[in-house]
Amino acid sequence: MWSIYIAGEYGGMNEVMTDLYALTGRPEHLAAARCFDNTTLLDACAQNRDVLEGKHANQHIPQFTGYLRLFDHTGDETYAAAARNFWGMVEGSRTYALGGTGQGEMFRARGAIAATLDDKNAETCATYNMLKLSRQLFFHEPDPAYMDYYERGLTNHILASRRDAPSTDSPEVTYFVGMGPGVRRGYGNTGTCCGGTGMENHTKYQDSVYFRSADGNTLYVNLYLASTLRWPERGLVIEQTSDYPAEGVRTLTFREGSGRLAVRLRIPSWATTGVAVTVNGTPQGGRAAPGTYLTLNRNWRPGDRIRISTPYRLRIERALDDRTVQALFYGPLLLTAQSPEQQSRTFSFYKDFTLRGDLADAIKPASRPLHFTTHNLTLAPFHLGNDAPYHAYFKRSEPVIVFGTADSAVPNHARPDGETFLDALWQQAPFPTSARFVRAVHTLADRWLSENLFTRTERDRVITAANNADLRR
Repeated sequence: MWSIYIAGEYGGMNEVMTDLYALTGRPEHLAAARCFDNTTLLDACAQNRDVLEGKHANQHIPQFTGYLRLFDHTGDETYAAAARNFWGMVEGSRTYALGGTGQGEMFRARGAIAATLDDKNAETCATYNMLKLSRQLFFHEPDPAYMDYYERGLTNHILASRRDAPSTDSPEVTYFVGMGPGVRRGYGNTGTCCGGTGMENHTKYQDSVYFRSADGNTLYVNLYLASTLRWPERGLVIEQTSDYPAEGVRTLTFREGSGRLAVRLRIPSWATTGVAVTVNGTPQGGRAAPGTYLTLNRNWRPGDRIRISTPYRLRIERALDDRTVQALFYGPLLLTAQSPEQQSRTFSFYKDFTLRGDLADAIKPASRPLHFTTHNLTLAPFHLGNDAPYHAYFKRSEPVIVFGTADSAVPNHARPDGETFLDALWQQAPFPTSARFVRAVHTLADRWLSENLFTRTERDRVITAANNADLRR
């Protein structure tokens, strides 16, 4: 039965039956849960063999939350390993910029992102269930990678999945969310599973903002959303103020309760410009890399205040199967180019870079908050729920090595993996001085020559252009 498309999308029946067993203690309920083991796929994922291509995404994702519940009650490590490995096969290698997965409800080949962009990507139910699986996995291992994914999917798919308009006769939520050029979000969906979970999605923003350790001594702050935490066992009430998804300072204020507590603040993986944390106005000296937690362990009292500032920065993410196919982000926010054109738009940025090597040299703020302009197009945050046509990905074209107005006339040659000379150069930015910039160009040009990616003449032209460039503005 499990090999039949789509086998009725039996979903999380193994989770339901395991939860029933937890309530009743009756062994037949646990036995019934195990009857829903999708044996072939379960074994493959437990062995970390990726066989997902061609399988129906939302039929299978809920199975793995059920496997984690079965692990909880049986101790069978096969279930836990399968869930961990499955998550790794989907997140990243089959995940589009918004956090969704699948094309036409199906898993495609590992790494096939650029090759699968169309108007039927990212079924909303699949992201609903991937968030649930990420949450369940975090219960077993508090890895910040699960919460990095959770933030991406919640902000750029779930928040983006409802039209920003009232309705009394339609849920106004998405089914597919296309990632191809010039597509539009379609809303409604009273007749699909995405209609039901689509309404449920928007009652669940409080999920996963905070977690506590099993011993009650640690509080994980995973999402920076305006919220109030009530923790009766500790007598704590903590209020978080935040304008998320807008950029700004997030503040955690202890309103009630006191005592020693380790507060673990998630440092998002996108926070590469640094994070500033203060307690009662005093800067905290601990450092934490993006994609980790910063721990504040102290005796807390009413009125204590933690302030967290994670500045947003423009950045790109490249498709795994084609480095020239890219998506733009501002901090955690996916930006989409507003255009009905059905062909991918082409952007070039490096020619506008200054010594700081920042996309802000080429992409300018618009009059509306969180909006930008580039190449005569408006870039809008995708979480705004409208039906405007958009481009979630663009084609990056940097054909010639140019430094500002200094054109070397040398092609921007690439390594076999697709990394170009300009990619490798600007990854070293910012450059504190023009001399340091020229030195970096010289070193890299020598390397490109040694790898037979430049001729001697091309190497010399590139170094000459760097010497002639003025990128100090």
